[in-house]
Amino acid sequence: MWKKKGQNIIEYALMLALVVGIGSFIYTQGYGDNISAVFNNAGNLLEEVNKTQEEAKKEAEKAAAREADRNYADHLGELLKNAVTDGSIKLSDGSSVYLLVQNEPNSKYHNLHMNGAKTGGQVWIKNANGNLVDYGQAGFDTMLNTVGGNYHNYQDAAVKQDGVYWYGVQIKKDGSSYTLSYMDSNKSSYINGNTGFKINQANEPYKTENWKP
Repeated sequence: MWKKKGQNIIEYALMLALVVGIGSFIYTQGYGDNISAVFNNAGNLLEEVNKTQEEAKKEAEKAAAREADRNYADHLGELLKNAVTDGSIKLSDGSSVYLLVQNEPNSKYHNLHMNGAKTGGQVWIKNANGNLVDYGQAGFDTMLNTVGGNYHNYQDAAVKQDGVYWYGVQIKKDGSSYTLSYMDSNKSSYINGNTGFKINQANEPYKTENWKP
């Protein structure tokens, strides 16, 4: 038993001596700086890898937020087209109507992140009684309810992207043709306590399509 323990101690001592010897050789031969450089480079490489992974993660999150917003814009586009097609919304030549999602709650629409607008000529909205009335009389809240069914159907409206204040869709009538445009804005142009903003501060549409009801 003692003999076996003695052998183990001798083996450990020999291994320690070997390690010390190799370390001494490396140091005396001037390789110490080179080895330090190797470890430093390895550390820098790991740092760059972690940095690259973090940047890739941020880019993926950014792309996912953009896709979520644009998918919801597609949903709004279908709602708006259906409303024009079934006569719930009527546009005069040169007029436009909008469905919009904003990153601030709208106190004039159940504190949801929804808004609406019209520009150009006249726009008529079918109200709760089934009558077409001028947009100025109906208001964007009637238009939103007419298009979406009621405000409960906009509960999921949100702006997922950082730096985007609002996004949405526009239908413009030009003669007998209609153009559906998808747009957003990275400018804070809210007015009247987030109940509206300047449509002309939108970026160039990121997608457009022509169609006929």
